[in-house]
Amino acid sequence: MLHSGLVHFLVLLLLVAQTTVAQKQKRFLGFAPLDDTLNVEKRGFFVLPLLYYTPDTRWAYGGAGVYYFKVPPKTEDEVLTRISYIQFLADYTQNRQLDLWGVWNVFTRNENYLLKGEVRYRNFPDRFFGIGNNTPSAQEERYEYSLVSIKNLMLKKIKPSLFVGFDYHFEYEFDFGYTPGGILEQGSITGYKGGVGSALGAVAVYDSRDNAINSQTGKLAELSTYVYTPAIGSTFSFVAINGIYQQHWLVKKKQSLNLQTKLRLSYGDVPFLDLSVAGGDDMLRGYPRYRYRENHFIGTQVEYRAHLFWRLGMVGFAGVGDVFGSPNDIRFSTLKYSVGSGLRLLVNPAERLNIRFDYALGKEGGYFYFSVGEAF
Repeated sequence: MLHSGLVHFLVLLLLVAQTTVAQKQKRFLGFAPLDDTLNVEKRGFFVLPLLYYTPDTRWAYGGAGVYYFKVPPKTEDEVLTRISYIQFLADYTQNRQLDLWGVWNVFTRNENYLLKGEVRYRNFPDRFFGIGNNTPSAQEERYEYSLVSIKNLMLKKIKPSLFVGFDYHFEYEFDFGYTPGGILEQGSITGYKGGVGSALGAVAVYDSRDNAINSQTGKLAELSTYVYTPAIGSTFSFVAINGIYQQHWLVKKKQSLNLQTKLRLSYGDVPFLDLSVAGGDDMLRGYPRYRYRENHFIGTQVEYRAHLFWRLGMVGFAGVGDVFGSPNDIRFSTLKYSVGSGLRLLVNPAERLNIRFDYALGKEGGYFYFSVGEAF
């Protein structure tokens, strides 16, 4: 997914190189023909150069995109896999901020294995408001750091749509700089000077979605537990538990209702960069991703997606959630809400690949979001 925030100026140029395995069709700027709706095995490479301006970055440029494909069966007894994808982002700003990010979700032949993971390098000044679900915006302070992160998850199919497996997560946080006199510089916040996070994880996934990029039917349920321990090189010692549930209903042709719920719990010596957060371009749009931090997070959102005409679609969404240190911290007065709407531009009808542009409103104002692919 692409960088999100308040975008005052955005210039886009679509450069797409796509190939069709099963059939050759004429394309314009990489957009598949609207009558190309057959669920045939394909692969394509969609690239989106971008130029934008925000108060935090000033002028920025870079690129993002997705390579998507299906692994063909060898025999008639094997199933045609659901779409696999590899997404990437790279941008550099006038403030010398750099973010490089790759994410993959790959089904092997016959969906015997599901491979997921990410590789990221980040050198990006950010904002810290303190820890808790009621931190004042006036408490904002600046900090900067570098980060290298690798996740490598392998899941084995137990039965159709059900996968279990293991994950390894490595994260190195370094080169910290702080606002003079701020909370972080005082050294009381865990992880204020960085360190290594090294964890083994156990993961179970049930995924019956018809399309991992833009689902209209099916469910996704994912439960994972990660143990960060010095025994495998971690500076910090803590446990993180993550839960995701999604369900998608096809209400009528080209209209769907979509539900997502997320839970994250963390216990132990949790560095502030690994605390649960409320906000971002996927859950609770309308809040900067790191505006609120705490050990735990719970949130849910619904989104209605509808095709309008030609390649254009529209969505409406609403969500609610919050970070918390204990269940007693969850109060109606601090609960975070998110409402918004957005437009969709269809790139590939067969795989329902969209460019999305959303505007979301939260308690402290609104934010624009631009991305390739849906929020969930």
